[in-house]
Amino acid sequence: MKRTLFILFIFFTANLFGQQNLNFKISGLKDTTVFLARYFGEKLYYADTAYSKDETVIFDKKNLVGGIYAVVCPNSKYFEFIVADEDVTMETDINDFNGKMKVIKSKNNKLFYDYIMFLGSMKNKAMTLQGENNEKKRNALDLEVKNYQRNNITNNKNLLAAKVLAMSIDPEIPEEIKENDSLKYRYYLDHYWDNIDVTDNRIVHTPVYHKKLDFFFKNMIPQIPDTICHYSQKVIDKMDPKSELFKYTVHHLTYKYETSNIMGMDAVFVCMAKKYYCPVGNSKAYWIDSTKLVDLCEKADKTEPLLIGKKAPRMILADTSESNWIDFYKLPNKYNLLIFWDPDCGHCKKEIPKMIELYKELREKNIDIEFVAIGTNLENKKWIEYVKENKLQWINISDFPDANENAKFYIYEKRVTTLGSLNFRLSYDIFSTPQIYLLDDKKRIIGKKLNALSLTKMLEHLEDIEIEYLEILEKESEKEKERIENSKKKNNKN
Repeated sequence: MKRTLFILFIFFTANLFGQQNLNFKISGLKDTTVFLARYFGEKLYYADTAYSKDETVIFDKKNLVGGIYAVVCPNSKYFEFIVADEDVTMETDINDFNGKMKVIKSKNNKLFYDYIMFLGSMKNKAMTLQGENNEKKRNALDLEVKNYQRNNITNNKNLLAAKVLAMSIDPEIPEEIKENDSLKYRYYLDHYWDNIDVTDNRIVHTPVYHKKLDFFFKNMIPQIPDTICHYSQKVIDKMDPKSELFKYTVHHLTYKYETSNIMGMDAVFVCMAKKYYCPVGNSKAYWIDSTKLVDLCEKADKTEPLLIGKKAPRMILADTSESNWIDFYKLPNKYNLLIFWDPDCGHCKKEIPKMIELYKELREKNIDIEFVAIGTNLENKKWIEYVKENKLQWINISDFPDANENAKFYIYEKRVTTLGSLNFRLSYDIFSTPQIYLLDDKKRIIGKKLNALSLTKMLEHLEDIEIEYLEILEKESEKEKERIENSKKKNNKN
């Protein structure tokens, strides 16, 4: 009986301590609260807390997913380690985490820290081999690093640590194409993801994955929306659609291009939305509630007809007389510029005078362009007054109260406009002003989200001309940047 109780006691104790299997001995650590943080993408988030006693802190691994974690001590000092399917026992010193690190138990962390130490030693050796006379020694050092990577990491990917470290290893370019930049780039592009296991959800809990993902889409592929969409889907579609890796990658790329300031990148947002978020009833975005999903899909639907290369929605609207209706589709010019503006809008008050000066110079240079300015406020009195007082020589059109209140009369009886024209605020998604679009002779959108400065630069490029007004615009832009910067500095002091 006593023997049975003793065996049960041993079994119970083993299981109890088996739950407390992240064990760290940190010399110099006072009895205090210590935090455990884990990566999600590039950022660290708190995952657990424990109280250190006698320079030892223990965390329970039971509910932790695999990835890179950090033990965060007082004063935000921390060291990283790997959580996988094993117990972890490590020792270090509060004043030199990496230099004094000893891995007592954990294959993953042994590999992880051995590699860190190895690279450190190789870096020190490389520092002593400066100059042309040491080229052979540097090549030998490089070969030693590659052999180490191959033997200990690339060929050992059953361990999570090996997968994490492998992500930082660039594809090895074959000798026969190293001198050909085009073939070298093509090979690197085709093999970029070879060492990144996108089927393993745990890599999302490492900062390495975020860096590799960002580098690929920023530096490796042409910044063309269709190309970005192609490679996004090629990578994402290899992932488990229920995983956090899938969630992170889809959200990161969608948000990146949704909020991009680079003209035309909203096409990537639409592409991602249509593939992974919409339609709402068949969405793969399991992490978003239905209300937000509806809003996102509505935004994608509104944005799609206004992408670069699309034909601008047709508008037939009246000029300031409210009787002369103008269809901008019938304008014969090489370019049309659509300016949606409101005389009460602060940004419009700054931008419209610049557009007036630019318009004058373009006319003087005989550039085949017509500006079509569309008033967006529902009451036209202020708009008409501004047009007349400032003698705006371009085409000025808008809707007006009677046309909206008696739409059927103007659409079906007078046949002077269309429902789409009177709903131009929806068609062009006018949520703020000014909104400026440059169209070609086929009325296709070739520029959007423009201002006087960016438009001037674009026209100089398209027409291969110099526009004198550009110098003034650039100086004004620099002054505005200085004003904003000084305002930020003043606010920071306060």
